[in-house]
Amino acid sequence: MTADLGLLREIDAQTFGQPGQRTFRLRMVGSGGETASTWLEKEQMQALSLAFKQMLGQLEYEAEPPRLVIEAFPPVASHDFRVGRMGMGFDASDRTVILYLYEVGLDEEDEATLRARLSQEQCAWMSTILDEIIAGGRPLCALCGMPIDTRGHMCVRTNGHSTQPIPEETDDSDDEDED
Repeated sequence: MTADLGLLREIDAQTFGQPGQRTFRLRMVGSGGETASTWLEKEQMQALSLAFKQMLGQLEYEAEPPRLVIEAFPPVASHDFRVGRMGMGFDASDRTVILYLYEVGLDEEDEATLRARLSQEQCAWMSTILDEIIAGGRPLCALCGMPIDTRGHMCVRTNGHSTQPIPEETDDSDDEDED
C-alpha cells in the first residue's frame, strides 16, 4: 500500500559524514502533517536533481527558486526507509510534480512505498540543494571521472604517468634483513 503525503508543505535534503563516506537523506512534511525520512545513495540524488531540472525545463520554469527550510522535523518520521527505485510524473490539473519512492527490496510490480506532490518552486529549490550536496563530495579526476581520494589517485587514463602526488612509502626496511 502506498503512503500518500499529498502536496508537500516542506522538503529538504541532508548529508552526514565525511566526503567518501557520506549518507544522504530527503526529509518531507506532507499537507496532513505526515512525515517521511528517506535514505538515498549519492547517485540517486544526482538522478533526482537531473530529473527535476528536465521536468522544469519542459515546463519552462525559469524563476529563481525560493529558499525553503523545514522549521521543525520530528525525531522519528512517520515513514523511514531506504530508497531503491524512484519515479516521477506530472499532474497537469494542478501543475504538480509527483514523486514515487520505492523501498529497497520491492519487486517491479509492487506499488510505490511513498508518493508525494511537489510544487515547481519546491522542485527548483531541491535541484539547487541537491547540486550543492553533491558538489560537497570528493573532487573528480578530470581524466577518468573517478573520485580523488585524500591519499592520492591512480588514474588509469594516465598509463602510469600521473601528475597527482605519489604518497610517500613508509620505511619498513629497518625491520627486514638487507642482502
